[in-house]
Amino acid sequence: MGYRDGIIAGKEASAQEGFNAGFKKAVLGGYKWGFVRGVASALTGLPDSPRGKLAERIEKKDALWKLCETQKDLSSAGATASGEEGPGQLGSYYGELNRSAAGFRGGGAFSLNSTIRSLLASGRPQEALAHFLDGHRRGLARLDSFTIPPLLKLSHALRLPLFYAEHLHAVAVKGGHLADLFVRTGLVELYFQGGRLTGPRNLFDECPRGDAALWTAMISGLSRIGRAEESLGRFFAMVEQEGIEPTNMTAASVLSACAQLKEPGLGKGLHGFLLRGGLLDEADAILETALLDMYAKCGEMIYARRVFDKMPERSNSGVAWNSMITGCSESGLYQAALELLRGMLSSTRLRPRWGSLSAALGICGATADLRKGKQLHGYILKAGSNGPPHADGLAQGNAVVHMYAKGGCLRSATALFGTMPRRNVATWTALMSVYGAHGLGRRALEVFGEMKQSGVEPDGVAFLALLTACSHCGLVREGEALFQSMELEHNIAPEMKHFVCMVDLYGRAGLLQEARDFIERMPAEPPKFAWVTLLASCRNHKDLRLGELAAIRALQLDPREVGVYLHLSRMYADAGRWGEVAKVRTSMKEMGLSPATACSWVEVRGKVHRFTVGADHMSGHSARIRRVIKSVRQMMTKAGLLRVKAAFDHHVGEEENAEDLCGHTEKIALAFALTEWGGWGVIRIGKNLRVCRDCHEMFKFVSMNSGVEILLKDPNRYHRFGQGSCSCLDYW
Repeated sequence: MGYRDGIIAGKEASAQEGFNAGFKKAVLGGYKWGFVRGVASALTGLPDSPRGKLAERIEKKDALWKLCETQKDLSSAGATASGEEGPGQLGSYYGELNRSAAGFRGGGAFSLNSTIRSLLASGRPQEALAHFLDGHRRGLARLDSFTIPPLLKLSHALRLPLFYAEHLHAVAVKGGHLADLFVRTGLVELYFQGGRLTGPRNLFDECPRGDAALWTAMISGLSRIGRAEESLGRFFAMVEQEGIEPTNMTAASVLSACAQLKEPGLGKGLHGFLLRGGLLDEADAILETALLDMYAKCGEMIYARRVFDKMPERSNSGVAWNSMITGCSESGLYQAALELLRGMLSSTRLRPRWGSLSAALGICGATADLRKGKQLHGYILKAGSNGPPHADGLAQGNAVVHMYAKGGCLRSATALFGTMPRRNVATWTALMSVYGAHGLGRRALEVFGEMKQSGVEPDGVAFLALLTACSHCGLVREGEALFQSMELEHNIAPEMKHFVCMVDLYGRAGLLQEARDFIERMPAEPPKFAWVTLLASCRNHKDLRLGELAAIRALQLDPREVGVYLHLSRMYADAGRWGEVAKVRTSMKEMGLSPATACSWVEVRGKVHRFTVGADHMSGHSARIRRVIKSVRQMMTKAGLLRVKAAFDHHVGEEENAEDLCGHTEKIALAFALTEWGGWGVIRIGKNLRVCRDCHEMFKFVSMNSGVEILLKDPNRYHRFGQGSCSCLDYW
């Protein structure tokens, strides 16, 4: 900032060393040193004629020029060693230069502007405002090209309404100060910070030729307000048409725009451009973090990890750690995200941001890993007021309730809810969701009534949770009443996801024609998910004719929707139409489509074990797992519970089909858990796909035969098995 004051005073940039030291140290000593070197160098570089006009008295001129010459003996090391307020050469030069500046024409305003910048740089905007008002009373504050830029920064620091920016804009236009690029750039930045688009766009387009700072302000501002494509377009115009070299800040802004578009190919091209341009030759934490964040948001976690591992100062960059943790979480790399969080807490002194902890809590809930979830809960409680930045107690409480709810621990979720002193709509929605996921739809409706009585108004997400609860519990009439009340009573316009949820409500209840009629009456074109939802219900209720119609409509909207082919294939298999099954499978193969890989996981003795289709499941345990599955199948056959049906997508013999029925990953996870189970606690199993009816029957049989309680979580809901029955009452 001191260097910039020097440039403003003399209109010539010639103190890069002062710039570097002032910004690196970020202390008042660095500011003063940059100020002295910048102003002195700029003044000595002026021609004699304009230099003579700055001071009226000869003795002032002589003192000033002598000072400008002798300050060259002050080194950066000596300057920064002087400290913030310490004595020495720096303090002497700074004081003398300010005193000399008082003899300038307009020197009072110059000193006022410098002090305002100094106070803003040290994070004291209120003092800066008081100083400006005092200068204004003394007649020192003049609204010119020197004063407007610091006032724009002051306006932003104090979060003043944009009315003040518009007033300064009018003053700049009236006084002809828009020719000064500092003024124009400051206005562009401030308008963007207020969410405006037209104002900064006009300011930029009316400028005959901008510099790198103005272009960067435009590119970063567009990226900040979500205009990523326009931001990239401006960047290419800056480089290709204007021939202006981008700065590191420009590059960081355009990488952010690329991250919004989630275009990894474009991001890689920009990475190559930065390498060729030498912008990555020296370590720059801001630019490297922007590059890492771009790859993470584009789902390219291998590239993000490479950037992260090469960052020399990542132990000091909390943003880099948080970007990696969040990126891994969003990419489904749950274990990697938790390992990164553990590494951040153990190997650095950084505190994770709330976004990272929230993502980790979500992972623990999604994977039903309550052990790690409880550890995170303990960390948050222990941190207390010194906890993660950007979090408040309500947000933390909501996230922990969600974690326990998703992890299947209904008792802990409800207990924590009861202790929360404040509750908002997200808190109530979390509780309604957990009741719905556990098949307690009527209890969810009771909570909804309690929420309204407490004075909290529902939102669209709350209604989505309620409609889902009604769908999972067969509460058709209650769901219809809720849907109608959204607009009539709460003035909430239903979104497409609410319409699709109603289709699911009718479909699960077997009201397939009502579901189709509801789709046809939608106010907008029905999305493919509406038809896929109807197709899944047709498969469950064995309506092949309507299922084929739903499949055709869904494929018209998206010919590459894998779920349509899978549902259709299984419907044909259920009907014994193996020729049609083969045609569907051939179409998938020709289009290069493949279903998601089934994966299940179970926690045994504090460790989470994963099982996927086709994998050699822990070779040392494979034989025991097979024996358990075979034994259970034999007992189910004797009891008349194992029915070998044409339930798969290929025509095989009865013996092979029976083997296949017991080969699903949730069964493997259960068999492994039974071999290692110590006879206490609940066996908690998670699966990334919906559980099939055959696996559901096996879990009920095991709970009856062994007396073990099993909690199975799939993407739709929880199934709690005990004494031969399931909490879903076979309705899911």
